[in-house]
Amino acid sequence: MERVVPSNDLIRWKKVGGGAFYFKNRIIKPGQIFTAKPSDIPAAFKDLCIPLDEIKPAPVVPIQITQAEYTVKPRGKSKTWFDVIDKQGKPINEKALSKEVAENLVQDLLK
Repeated sequence: MERVVPSNDLIRWKKVGGGAFYFKNRIIKPGQIFTAKPSDIPAAFKDLCIPLDEIKPAPVVPIQITQAEYTVKPRGKSKTWFDVIDKQGKPINEKALSKEVAENLVQDLLK
């Protein structure tokens, strides 16, 4: 009988194969049943420790993708040098750019 538990809860595991498995200051011997979180078992030992309870996958949270926004603003009071400003109001260029170069940079970033 298998239980279904969330992926962050303790589940029962059984050590298969030969040799000992040193786990959190414990020695797990072959055939021994122990409890641990699925995230606590290293990937290298996933073939030697089999879960006795079914593991529910973690819920998938959709990611919201926002469109990038960039604007060209003059640097200080200059009429010849410009900065490309991101959505948070921070310039993305270190050196001042001419207006044409700044506009080309914005076009390249939005592609």
